[in-house]
Amino acid sequence: MKKDCIHEISWIGRTGVMACGACGAVEWFAQGRAMDSAEGMASLFGAFEFIGALSTLHGPAGETLAYRPPSLRTRRRLESFPAKRWLLASPDLWMSHDGETLLLCPTNPVLALNLKSTSNQGAATR
Repeated sequence: MKKDCIHEISWIGRTGVMACGACGAVEWFAQGRAMDSAEGMASLFGAFEFIGALSTLHGPAGETLAYRPPSLRTRRRLESFPAKRWLLASPDLWMSHDGETLLLCPTNPVLALNLKSTSNQGAATR
């Protein structure tokens, strides 16, 4: 943990998230306990719509996947995460956002392929 870290949990429904812009760490919680990162991502962002893939500039991998929230209410989930910072959401998966669009940057080619193929079915993180 860095000197400037602020590690506080924000609750979005039954899912808790601790996202630190200083160190880039993300932790997920449910019912007062640590939650699997894949479950946390699916809980918060599973309904987001895949927009497309683009080349990454200054990111952790060469390709970024962009997702749009289905509603303004759902877009508020992004507010629990620092904007315009790459955060390690789970092993092999970095995330960021600009306040409107969720950006996922998988560093594992198999994960990237899986995210793209399931995105065609309408889920961002399954």
